[in-house]
Amino acid sequence: MNRGPGALLALIALAGCVFRQSDPPRYFRPESAALSSESTSDDGSGEKTIRLRAVRARPFLRERIVWRTPTEYGMYEQRRWSELPEAYVERALASALRRQAHVAFTNDARAPTLYANVTAFDEVLDPKHVANVAVDVTLTAADGRRLLEREFSAEAPISDDDPSSLVRAVGAALDDVSAQIAQSVAEKLNAPIR
Repeated sequence: MNRGPGALLALIALAGCVFRQSDPPRYFRPESAALSSESTSDDGSGEKTIRLRAVRARPFLRERIVWRTPTEYGMYEQRRWSELPEAYVERALASALRRQAHVAFTNDARAPTLYANVTAFDEVLDPKHVANVAVDVTLTAADGRRLLEREFSAEAPISDDDPSSLVRAVGAALDDVSAQIAQSVAEKLNAPIR
């Protein structure tokens, strides 16, 4: 009948679980050359013009940083992006298109249109510890013909479990993927029309 001390200890342990203070969220931004302020300015001097539609992303690619293994996806509770991944991809892509493909942007419906959908913006834990950025891209001519349709992806190694290593790796993968897309768009815009 002497349950007093045991019950009291159980209540204290339960209160510790219920009223536990969690660490506040930490916000991160990829370290990307394409996201730097000087590389995103638009001088409007592009040789070709395209319409860049708003970049979209898979529904689970939101504020919380995503990790994955071959069989599982998850999200860090306290690690978050300061903006949505699609915003980073849109700015990096616009910067790469201006710098590499010498493209200017327009809202003219007669210009080729570029659509992009972010399919990966995450930390891969296994089998290799890497950052992965993948973007599905479609470039259509004004008449609806598909000039380009494919997925572009890039990985960058993550050296340790420090979040700053992840941020650097995601930035490197983002720069790589943006450069790949810009190169392919430039090739398609300069290809002869059939």
